[in-house]
Amino acid sequence: MGSIVKNSRSASVALAAAALGVTLTGAAAVEADRSAPDPGAQALPSTARLQRLVPGAAVGQPQPTPVAGLFRVRVGDSYVYVTADGRHAFTGDLLDLDTGQNLTEARRNGDRLAALEEFSDDALLVLPAKGEERARIDVFTDSTCPYCQKLHREVPALRDAGVTVAYIPFPRGGPGGPGYRELRSIWCADDPAAAFDIAAGTAEGELADAGADCAAAQAVDAGLELGAKVGVRGTPTMVLPSGAALPGYMEAARLLQRLRLDDVLSAPGSEVKP
Repeated sequence: MGSIVKNSRSASVALAAAALGVTLTGAAAVEADRSAPDPGAQALPSTARLQRLVPGAAVGQPQPTPVAGLFRVRVGDSYVYVTADGRHAFTGDLLDLDTGQNLTEARRNGDRLAALEEFSDDALLVLPAKGEERARIDVFTDSTCPYCQKLHREVPALRDAGVTVAYIPFPRGGPGGPGYRELRSIWCADDPAAAFDIAAGTAEGELADAGADCAAAQAVDAGLELGAKVGVRGTPTMVLPSGAALPGYMEAARLLQRLRLDDVLSAPGSEVKP
């Protein structure tokens, strides 16, 4: 079906419950808030109090938001909003009530895309679109995950519709889980795509133990790190071209609708049924 090819493109931090009362989740993003005030016009608040609440966590530089006197601070893979005096903070999503846009989610989406861009090109298992590529999805996957196997059965239809599927290895049980060694073995195989087919049950044969200690197997550890960085909680998790994350299985027809490729569903001879 494909092969590992070059591609063009920390776990969640729990804030002190006594202080903020919530657990942060999700990942942060890069798309700038177009309406944000000029950073040079505002003094940045101190993050010293925030850092004391999350010792050892990576606390980023405050960034202005469209709300005067309110700053966004990245903590691990999440965001906290801090007042200008650095004393008060809250968690949650910031919404633009005029446009309906979720500014925090837009930020998460952009950060996901930026993180994927930094991932090693050689670490992906890319199953290219047939003919012209019309869209691409990146999928955190585990070959031992039943819903990943189910999604893998949809891949031929997606590829026929012009969608490239790029797999990122993410053993859902971590280094001690059942998928860890199997994914390492797949990435070490002479034909990783064929090995994944066998592991996922879409092809006959027996998955050979390729040793799981080759250089390519480092992608599995890199995938775990990347997934933690962008807030992956389970497999499969699909990342759309917009940077939006879709956790769980989705059949090809619904996924094509999300990708705005509805015309494929009505095309003569299409095997993808709405």
